[in-house]
Amino acid sequence: MTIDAFAIVSALRQSRVKYIADLGALAKTNPISAITFSITMFSYAGIPPLAGFCSKFYLFFAALGCGAYFLAPVGIVTSVIGRWAAGRLPRVSQFGGPKAVLRGPDT
Repeated sequence: MTIDAFAIVSALRQSRVKYIADLGALAKTNPISAITFSITMFSYAGIPPLAGFCSKFYLFFAALGCGAYFLAPVGIVTSVIGRWAAGRLPRVSQFGGPKAVLRGPDT
């Protein structure tokens, strides 16, 4: 997942995407990259049919199995925070509008 995310970001960097706001309307300009990027971010977030969910599922149940009852809720809280952060990028790339161009004052 990490290699995929960095490969997509470096490919988008060559097309002058520098900030998160520049990802707006990526689905219209480059739909294959937008879909791949969204699937990768959903996997990071731990959405159930993807690999990120399986790894978090096994990790939390292993923590409960060995008696680390404090670590499992801490991991769940950090996963929820991570879902918000990883869910923002696909939303911007799929549904965000293009970044507005700001002009300086006419003199």
